[in-house]
Amino acid sequence: MITRCGKAIGCLTLTFLIGCSQVPDGPATVDAEGVVTLDGTPVAGAAVVFVAADGSSNSASALSDPQGKFSLNAFDYKTGAVPGIYRAIVTKNEEVTTAEGQLEGEEAEHAAEGDSQQLGVKNVMPSKYQQPSAELEFTIPESGTKDLKLDLTSN
Repeated sequence: MITRCGKAIGCLTLTFLIGCSQVPDGPATVDAEGVVTLDGTPVAGAAVVFVAADGSSNSASALSDPQGKFSLNAFDYKTGAVPGIYRAIVTKNEEVTTAEGQLEGEEAEHAAEGDSQQLGVKNVMPSKYQQPSAELEFTIPESGTKDLKLDLTSN
């Protein structure tokens, strides 16, 4: 009796654990890696977003490392991007602060209480890269790629 009961509980526990740990498969993904530069200099901390050129819901994103390298991910639960044609968006936000000497009146008094006053964030990348365009169109093949080059310019 105890043996049958123990086996039943074991089977139920195993079924519960397997059932609760499954993650949806979703579309197949492949490695999609590259580097982002601005005027030939690697861009650290850039947000890189690939949006499907055909208007489908597929997209992938990454944050570049200190060498400007990034690895796209389309889903939280698995790595890589769905193969297809994409247009890239690149932004990089930095905190905007104002030193005490640049403020007047009451604002200067409040800034004097600290070293600086945070005003918010600002995208420091050229504005032309904030929207998807044919200029930054890339194909991620079925075999994947480790050679995406986002060579951006200030002009």
